[in-house]
Amino acid sequence: MLADSHLAYRGTLADMCDFLGVASGNSRTNKKIQDAIAALEKDGLLKKIVDGRTFTLTLSKKAEKQRRVIRIQKEWVMVVKDYSKMSNKSESVSWMVLLKVWLFLIDRSPTSKTITNQQIADALNLKKGTVDNARGALTKDIEAIISQKKYKGYNHCIGSEIIPTAWIAENRPAP
Repeated sequence: MLADSHLAYRGTLADMCDFLGVASGNSRTNKKIQDAIAALEKDGLLKKIVDGRTFTLTLSKKAEKQRRVIRIQKEWVMVVKDYSKMSNKSESVSWMVLLKVWLFLIDRSPTSKTITNQQIADALNLKKGTVDNARGALTKDIEAIISQKKYKGYNHCIGSEIIPTAWIAENRPAP
């Protein structure tokens, strides 16, 4: 999302907590955010400037070149974040889980390897049912992925081939 903001974020920890939907003012939460920022800075992926309580975070050149940094448009993140407000949503799942599953699938792309919801759940330390709901929302409601089941024999499903679509089409508007 930093790519949409000239590769920079400027705000306080309270602003970050508000965006992430977590309670601000909680010292443990603030510490976790600061530790995450420090870890990204230590890895050379992020540059941090602190002016009083205001953080300015920018992606480093190293981060821009690495595959670990996934570029997605802010509009798509906002669609995922506002999923719970959709009037005709088909699944019950938090936006953070949606984003986590979506980023995992983007990171695996472009491969045609078959994957099961259980494998996704294991990799992300989630329950299989939670991944089922997230995949359903990403496929049916948000249309951020295309999922095609793969079979062995007549009717034995071995998993799905998943193709992320929303983040690829830079000129495609968010729904």
